[in-house]
Amino acid sequence: MLGLSLMALIGPAALADVVVIHGGRDAPPPPIEEHYSPRRGYVWVGGHHAWRHHHYVWSRGHYVRERRGYDYEPGRWDRHEDHYDWYDGGWRPHR
Repeated sequence: MLGLSLMALIGPAALADVVVIHGGRDAPPPPIEEHYSPRRGYVWVGGHHAWRHHHYVWSRGHYVRERRGYDYEPGRWDRHEDHYDWYDGGWRPHR
């Protein structure tokens, strides 16, 4: 019940952006350069290295439909103690 009332207060976009994946001890490799064309009504979300089966694998970029009043903030890897954590990207209100 608390989750439903919290969602009503802050909205689903604010709740959907906290996904943490515990990764490896080594930093992910540098991103792979991807070539894409602008697409009206869509935002390009660049690829990233994902942590699967104890190693990094490339996850290709893709288009997502744009949302009026929001910017897409890409996901990121952050060092945490002796490993790296992945934080999913998501929509943030314009600042």
